[in-house]
Amino acid sequence: MSGIRPDDVLVRETRWRELTSTPVAPGGGLLPAAPAWWPRKPDDDALAAAAARGTPVLGETRLVDGVTMREATFLWCDDRRHGESPSVLIHLNTLTDNHRTHIVPALANRVPGTGWWALHVLLPDDALVGYRIVVTRDRLPDDVGARRECWKRVHAEGRPDALCPDRLHDGFGFVSSLWEGPGAVTHPEWSVASAEGVMAAPSIDPSGGGYGYSVEVGGGALDGFDAPGDSARRITLWQQDCCGGSDGGRRERGQDQGRGLLVLLDGEIWRRNDVVRRLGARAASWDLLLIDSGSLTMRARDLADPHRSRELVIRCLEAVRSLRPPCDPQRVVVAGQSRGGCGRCGSRPAPPGCRCSCHLPVGLLLAGVRPQGRRGGRAPGLVAPSR
Repeated sequence: MSGIRPDDVLVRETRWRELTSTPVAPGGGLLPAAPAWWPRKPDDDALAAAAARGTPVLGETRLVDGVTMREATFLWCDDRRHGESPSVLIHLNTLTDNHRTHIVPALANRVPGTGWWALHVLLPDDALVGYRIVVTRDRLPDDVGARRECWKRVHAEGRPDALCPDRLHDGFGFVSSLWEGPGAVTHPEWSVASAEGVMAAPSIDPSGGGYGYSVEVGGGALDGFDAPGDSARRITLWQQDCCGGSDGGRRERGQDQGRGLLVLLDGEIWRRNDVVRRLGARAASWDLLLIDSGSLTMRARDLADPHRSRELVIRCLEAVRSLRPPCDPQRVVVAGQSRGGCGRCGSRPAPPGCRCSCHLPVGLLLAGVRPQGRRGGRAPGLVAPSR
């Protein structure tokens, strides 16, 4: 094993498996559930007590088409701001989008005699699902998602579930709730308990690691790339310390080429999701380069265009050459999520000095080195460098 890095061994041992589709109803909606815990005669007090433990409220497991499913009940309490009969849509990322021309299965129903709305469904037990609750005064048409502009408005109307403690930031600047199924496998850096409703982890780990130094990459890195009037975009290099060495001494050029460089597109999304703190434990072996996308217009223009996304990555890699020792191209990883994932795909073939790129599915945090979960439910586990 001499001379072989532990994470190289993990990558070679990874076994990729075909992901099983989430079982759904004939119309594309989630399978309905009838949880045994649901009160025979529910009242406001009983539902408030159930919601106090956090939503969705979980019930028993069911095996459906070989997939372990979990009863999940989403609850919403009338805020008296949307009239007598509001529409309450539980918008589960991807799952609800898949049947956006027939949204009735995703609408919560009012519990008679109470101020609560409820939706009982089956979700994959190993799912990680981002979701928002859309409440409107007027009835939402069943086919509201038939037109793109209408469905975009539905996205914008959504709000995080006030009864769910976990949050994530997406590529559109929205904050969503995050449900982690009991069987989900998440990366250790994201398994730290929340603090006051905000996911928190130390930026410096007890062993002396952590990202303790950052530099904003400026100068002419993107001269002629960004257009006049574009919003300013940050390009930030994070390292364990300012010299690149834990002993405080500057490394000579060519020294420590085993250090890796993780490049994350959509940098502002990762910043909001606390990536610098979360990945601090691996700072001793991986530097971190965050490349912001700027405005939504810039994001669509640059990351959806293979040539522009490739040029963006190349320019940023060139800009950090003077700030860190060169490293083996096999230790440079470009990653992105959602449209940022399109950007990393656009950088194929890999830019000079970069061995590989990977795609991180929409709305999720780093979740380990092998895929987990199910298509249409929890997106696959995300590829990330591993200790």
